Formats: sequence, structure tokens, C-alpha cells
Amino acid sequence: MSTLNSAKLYGRVALLRRQVLLQQLIRRAIAGALAVAAFIVSAGLATYALFLAIRVPLGDVGATLSIAGLYLLSALLFLTYTLREPHSPELQALEEMEAAALDTVTADTQNMVQLFNAAGHRIENLGSSLTLGVGILSALRKLLASR
Repeated sequence: MSTLNSAKLYGRVALLRRQVLLQQLIRRAIAGALAVAAFIVSAGLATYALFLAIRVPLGDVGATLSIAGLYLLSALLFLTYTLREPHSPELQALEEMEAAALDTVTADTQNMVQLFNAAGHRIENLGSSLTLGVGILSALRKLLASR
């Protein structure tokens, strides 16, 4: 595979992986915002329930506390979802594909570097041969001129 194709493949795989990560990040951010909102509501309702408990011995307190409990439960569920690490086979496969594509790009790049090094050595050898040839011709010319 050529270096350009390897780089394109790596770019596509890396972009796809980043898109999946961004989608998961957005989902988790929304769930976190919902958890914060539910916590605020449950704290408000718990405060209201405490107020009612102090004001009236029991009446509306049971209903208000049960609603506050539901909001608190939903807040804890959203928070648990938000803090959970995503374990998706799709994301794991994309991570492996990205690593493989990066290895391919690295190997192709190393092959190109080796080719350029080999070409540099050949040019250096050619330069040495040319210098040697010019030196020999100069020596032969001097020998012929001295006769």
C-alpha cells in the first residue's frame, strides 16, 4: 500500500473513531445535564417537603417526599450512566483499525525513508566514482602531456 493511500486510510479511520467518540460525549453530556436538573428538582422538592413536614404534621408530606424520591432516583440513574465508561465493540474495532492504519503508515513511511537513503548512497557512490574518474583522467592527461 502506498504512503498516500495509507495516510488516507488512517485519516478516514481516525475521523470515524472521533465521530463515534463525539456522539458518545454528547449523549453523556446530555445525561449529565439531566442528572443535575433532576438533582436540583429533588433538592427543591425535599426542601418543600421539609417545610410541609414542619408546617403540617403529615398531609401532603408523603406525596411530596415520594416525588422527591423519584427525582432523586432518576438523578442517580442518570449520574451512573454518565460516569460509566463506554464499552462498545464498534469503538473497540475502530480503535484497532486506527492502530493498524497507523502501523501501515509508519511502515510505508519507513520504506520511503529507506528508499531515499538508498538513493542518497547511490548518488554519493556516483559522486565518488565521478571524482575518481576525473582524477584518473587528469593523471592520464598529465602523463600524456609530459611525454
